[in-house]
Parts: sequence; structure tokens; C-alpha cells
Amino acid sequence: MDVRRSALCGIVTVATVACATAQSKHIEDEIPADDLALEVDNHNWSDVVIYVVHDGTYTRFLQLSAAKSAAQPIPARLIGSNGTLRLLVHRIGGVDDYLTPSVSVRTGRTVALTLESNLERSSLGVW
Repeated sequence: MDVRRSALCGIVTVATVACATAQSKHIEDEIPADDLALEVDNHNWSDVVIYVVHDGTYTRFLQLSAAKSAAQPIPARLIGSNGTLRLLVHRIGGVDDYLTPSVSVRTGRTVALTLESNLERSSLGVW
């Protein structure tokens, strides 16, 4: 009985360490230097579609399920000609949208978008 319990504890420990190692990897380690990292946390109850707004064009970029997170590189070609980025978030099945303020960005940086249950309370950060 103690051998089984010890083996089970060992398996749980290995699985926990493996999961923690996989989760600690950041998108900055995976994106090319000429791209921009986008990290999205969707706290909304609905699925959303995210568009990148650049130079008067809306490009469908990412669809994210309710209460999920995602990390995706934004190609440099989707950054506005003046070095700014703006995102439009549309709630699937809803009529409300969230248009982020225009932010100045540089490639190789990270943009964090947090979507709240009320899209108007969402936030955008750049670092």
C-alpha cells in the first residue's frame, strides 16, 4: 500500500513540475524580433473576435473562446505606418464592441489585452 502511495505521489510531482514548466514559457521566447506579442485574457462570458486596425483597415486576427487566454504574435505588417496599434474586439452574438485606444508600439514588445465581462471595462497594456 505504501509503495503505491509513494509511486502515486511521484507521478503527481512529475506531472506538476512538467505542467508548471510548460506554463512558464513566455511568448517573447517564441516570436521573431520583428513581430509584436499579443497576450489576451478573456474574462468575458462570450466568445470574441479580435481585429487589428491598421491604416484604416480592419484585419480579422484572432477568435477566442469565453474565459480563455491566448498568446499570438502580431506580424509587423499589421502595425500602422505611424507605429501605432489599435484593436477592435467584437463579442460573438452581441452588439457591443470594444475599440482600444491607439497605442504606440515597437516590434519585439508585448501587448496585453484583458477583456472583462463588460467590454467597456477592458484594458490594454504595452511593455
